Parts: sequence; structure tokens; C-alpha cells
Amino acid sequence: MKPWHFAVLWVALFIVAASTGLELLSYLSYLLLFVAVLAYVQARLTLDGLSIKRTLSQSYAHLGDTIELVYELRNDSAFGKLWLEISEESNWPEPLPGRVLSIGGKGKTRKWKVLAKAIRRGRYKLGPIVLRSGDPFGLFPKEARVATEALLLVYPRVMPLPHWQLPGSVLEGGVLTGQRSLQSTSMVMGIRGYRPGDAMNRIHWPSSVRHRGLQVKEFELDKTADLWIYLDLERHWHRGEGEDSTEERAVTVAASIVAKALREHRNVGMITSGGRAEILQPDRGNKQYGKLMQYLAEITAGGSRSMAETLVETLPRLRRGSACVLITPSLDRGWVRPASTLREAAIATQAVIVGPSVATDERDRARRHALLGELAIAGVTAAYLAPGASISDLFREAAGNAA
Repeated sequence: MKPWHFAVLWVALFIVAASTGLELLSYLSYLLLFVAVLAYVQARLTLDGLSIKRTLSQSYAHLGDTIELVYELRNDSAFGKLWLEISEESNWPEPLPGRVLSIGGKGKTRKWKVLAKAIRRGRYKLGPIVLRSGDPFGLFPKEARVATEALLLVYPRVMPLPHWQLPGSVLEGGVLTGQRSLQSTSMVMGIRGYRPGDAMNRIHWPSSVRHRGLQVKEFELDKTADLWIYLDLERHWHRGEGEDSTEERAVTVAASIVAKALREHRNVGMITSGGRAEILQPDRGNKQYGKLMQYLAEITAGGSRSMAETLVETLPRLRRGSACVLITPSLDRGWVRPASTLREAAIATQAVIVGPSVATDERDRARRHALLGELAIAGVTAAYLAPGASISDLFREAAGNAA
């Protein structure tokens, strides 16, 4: 019942009692007024002394993981609360389950857990937590918002790739190049006198003491085996929805390659097409893993920049001895020539063609066979990820042929 409904009912009852002179109706009207005042006072106090906090079991998860949220409600008021409704506002793909409970006073606490399954990758904001209560009759509802916001990242699913091997290239610590590097590497070539602009962390203090002047270390250029992942996000070629879409499967392939390459201590960078060429420079370690996974968690297909345009634009950034993996649903043979140029520049190249989950016609099948044939002629190892096929089986045929 709404408060104004109650007010209309009480006024009508009071008028009838006054006009008829019946004492019973008068007592009843006074009783209803007393109950309304009591309910109002109780509603005003019902959220006093309450505090709530939420704890996340982790700040990130992979697609398909289950996240545990632990809530703890505390009542520091001297009076208990008859009923409370607790809910969480968020942009989580599914509404997080709420809770209706009662709690005693004088420091009593209530704890409960909520399990949320990560069904879509992305960045999600949790909070605020909403507390609702009121009087037993529902005349005067009360609501409070507790600003306990938190961010939760859902990374792409990572699949094992037992048949995929890192493209061969010269690893760090191999052949000396004899070229000086402007950046710190694992190989110290010698020392020289300090020059304006040299970083303080490159000063070699023992040599500086011996020479009675600042001496800095010179580094040799590492012939590192950088691995570049090209992820095609051009809108035109992506099909389907959900985890069976070409977008989601391409992102999963990229995430799986990132995880395996970083575990094998390779420098990994990423370039995406679509809107514009987004470039994440190669690096290694847990920090790079988090950076790339966070990026993959939020990207979506869009834009009209093709894989061929992106390859031509970014080719100068790749140095000899690097390797790259091209992940695309595109059946346009226009990107084969730039891919073969990578091999001509001594950059080991592989390709993953992601097939759509929707039905394809004979024309598309012919284009796919023609594309795979041109890649084979160009010397680019390619794997086709068929609809419904396990990502873990990628490059199984190539591994079998190599064996």
C-alpha cells in the first residue's frame, strides 16, 4: 500500500467516525494513526547502524571461470532489523543474485557468498550495493546506496596448444651481432665515457672510480626472437555471436598463443586491424601477460581496415629474426602478398584462418581453398580452424607432417 492510499483511507474513516458519532470508528481511526506514526519512525531508523562490505576472490578471471563474492553485513545499532533486501548494481552480463534477511543488533554480522560465472569477456564494474528496508506494512520504504565499487576483468579463455610450435628464429643469447644498442639488453659490449643524456643507471661505478671520470656501459643488440601476433578485427569478415563467433574464437586463439609464448620466455607483441592499427610493443613476463590479456578482454570487431593494409603499414616495425602469427577470418587473398613479404624479410610467418559458425556456400569454400593454396605457395604455414573444431587441435596436421 502506498502512503497516500493509507492517508485517503484514514481521512475517509475519520470523516465517517465524526459524522456518525460511533466511538468504535473513532478508536479505530486513532489506532490507525498511531500505527502509521510508529511505522514511519521505524522506517526512518531501519537502516541506521548498518555497514556492508564485499570481497572478491580475484580481480580478474578467464572466460568460463567462477568468481566468488563474499558479502559481510554488520549492524552496530542497538535494535535488530526485521527485514533487509540487499542487491548489487553492476553491468555484469547477468543480474547478480540479491538477498533478503534479518539481523540482530549490537554488532551482529551476517555473511554469505555469491557465485558468478564469467560468461562474457570484458571490463565490469560492481557497485554500489543497495540496501532496502522499511516498516512491516511497506508504507514507508527506505533505501541506501553503499559506494563499494570494484572492477573485474574477464580475460578470454586460454586453451592448450600442444601441436603449435613457436616459429623458429634466433633466440636471445645466440649469435653476437656486433651492433651497439641504444637500449639495455642482456649483453654488455664494453664501457665508454659519459655523454650528456646518458641514463644514470648505465653508469659503471667501479670503472668510473678507476678512470676518475664517469664511464657508462654499452650494450650489444640482442637478436631476440620477438613474436608478433596480428589479430584481424575488420568487421566485414566476422560472423556469428557468442563463443561460436569468429571474433571470440580468434581472440581465444590469440590469448592461447600469448600464454604459451610467454611461458616459453618469448617477447610477445600484438597488432590489431579493424578501426586502426593498434600496436602493443613486444615484452615478456607476467606484466606483459596482464597487459595483453586486459587488451584482449575489451576489444571488439569493428572498422574497415583490412589485414593487408595493416601488414603493409606495420612491416617496418618488424626486424629480421622475428616471427609473427596472423589470425584472421578473412578469405581475401589480398593479404597473402604482404604475408609472403614477411618471409622474404626473414620473419617466420604462420597463419590461422578462423571459419565462421554460420553455413557457408560453395563460393566461400572455393575461396578458402584458393587462399590456403596461395599461402602454401608463399611458404606460409597455415591452419584452418573449422566451425566446432577444438582450438587445441590447431596445427595438428602440420605437426604430423613435420614428424
